[in-house]
Amino acid sequence: MTRPPRIGITPDINDMAAPETEYVLRKNYADAVQKAGGLPFILPYGDQVEEYLDAIDGVMITGGMFDIDPGLYGQVAKKSYVMKPIRTDFERAVIHGALARQMPILGICNGMQLLAVCLGGQLVQDIPTEICEALEHKPMQSATVVQHTVQFSGTSHRLPVLSGQTFSVNSVHHQSVLPSPGYEALARAPDGVLEALEAREGGFAVGVQWHPEYGVAEIDTVVFNSFLAKAREFSQRDVMQ
Repeated sequence: MTRPPRIGITPDINDMAAPETEYVLRKNYADAVQKAGGLPFILPYGDQVEEYLDAIDGVMITGGMFDIDPGLYGQVAKKSYVMKPIRTDFERAVIHGALARQMPILGICNGMQLLAVCLGGQLVQDIPTEICEALEHKPMQSATVVQHTVQFSGTSHRLPVLSGQTFSVNSVHHQSVLPSPGYEALARAPDGVLEALEAREGGFAVGVQWHPEYGVAEIDTVVFNSFLAKAREFSQRDVMQ
């Protein structure tokens, strides 16, 4: 009997909870992995990235209410941003290590943005000021409510979604990903904001800008089931060799 695939999940960090620093992870990230048939494991930050990757079959880079240093993608900050360099450095190492192994990667929201940066892409630093007539991508409403549609414009090699399919999704972000040769733009919002991508080469490396862990859209189940299916295949590599 094969074991469920082990999924490493990167937590957020709260260093404002003086005098102690906390790792923070919303329960629904782990719940979504379990529902799709995986075993979730939280990955504390540190230098033991390769040891983590030896022990897991897939990695999920979660979202967070902070921004990536624009210097990491060749831009100058256009205003003051809340950044978490310790977390970003750790997640970059995890992504690069997983890409080298062709280990399945799922990047969610900020995690999609960092995946794009690791694949050579750049970001729109602030949607409202840089994209004319943009939709509201960071509304006051909860992520349990859908906010706008996304349309898949390309044929994914990793998600069973047809070109032209449209889904209603939630939205909690003020930055977005720019096109790049390093990845395929899979889906966009009606205002042109890139909402899903996948690496052009290698294994399963997919990013979605919305938050599928809330399970408010049909596409959310597709994303997690596809990710876990590839992690299950990855877990069997050593067995088959």
